[in-house]
Amino acid sequence: MTVQQCRYALEIAKQGSFNEAAKNLFVAQSSLSSSIKALEEELGITVFDRVSNGVLLTEEGAEFIRYATQLVEQHDFVLQRYSYQQSSQKLYISTQHYDFVADIFGKLLWETKAESYQFALRETQTYQVIREIETAYSDIGVLAIKGNDDGIMKRYLHKKGLLFTPFLKAFPHVFVRKEHPLAKEKSLCYHQLKEYAYVSYEQGEHHNSFFTEEIMNSFSDKHIEISDRASLMNVLLSTDCYTVGTGIMPSALNNGNIVSIPLDSEEFYTIGYILHGNKKITPLMERFIALLMELGQNVNTNR
Repeated sequence: MTVQQCRYALEIAKQGSFNEAAKNLFVAQSSLSSSIKALEEELGITVFDRVSNGVLLTEEGAEFIRYATQLVEQHDFVLQRYSYQQSSQKLYISTQHYDFVADIFGKLLWETKAESYQFALRETQTYQVIREIETAYSDIGVLAIKGNDDGIMKRYLHKKGLLFTPFLKAFPHVFVRKEHPLAKEKSLCYHQLKEYAYVSYEQGEHHNSFFTEEIMNSFSDKHIEISDRASLMNVLLSTDCYTVGTGIMPSALNNGNIVSIPLDSEEFYTIGYILHGNKKITPLMERFIALLMELGQNVNTNR
């Protein structure tokens, strides 16, 4: 199986037609058909069912397309990453959904005077943060380990060959809009939140408790899952929903429209960065880590 065959299959699935796919790929339809036939024979599956007006994906074909998409994206990423001159500075960060990471990323960009560089900041699910450091897709990962999950998560990271270094201990805070009925409370108990909807970041198929970003509120009868930080913020700003987080939200990003209130809880977060155990640390990585450690020293995380 080749990357080219995967590209062919993706284009056929997109167009629903061998003829249209061949036109877009600038190949003869006969060559395209032969390539897909060879792919199906090698895999021992039928990817496409031929129908009168085109093709339809089989159940096995739909599964293959998901894998093929990942393969092509990874292939393109590697080519892009190494297509630049080696002198070009590179830094790839994967993180859970934290304002402060975006804030630090911006500071590093402001400091960087190089004529050529390639930076990336990916906010994603916990499992994916770990996966992207394990596979060297990213250089540094940032995540929080909840106190109750400390042992299991650290064993999991160690098994993956990853190094976790804490830089901040934080206690759970409730985030609500500044006009929320609870916004003026000095602290909150779980029972005060019961009537309001709880918003958390969805973790896809990896929804084990130690992958969740929030201190779980199993008592809540109203639960909403959101995939990205912008959507979560919009929900908080336009409703009486709430979420639970570290309490760290740079004012430059927040503009005072969301407030954080300490939650009466014995639980806590240990926030740290993860590195691949066998990867060399570059000067850019060192500077980003230094900014993380500086945050840990300066942020007040008291209850």
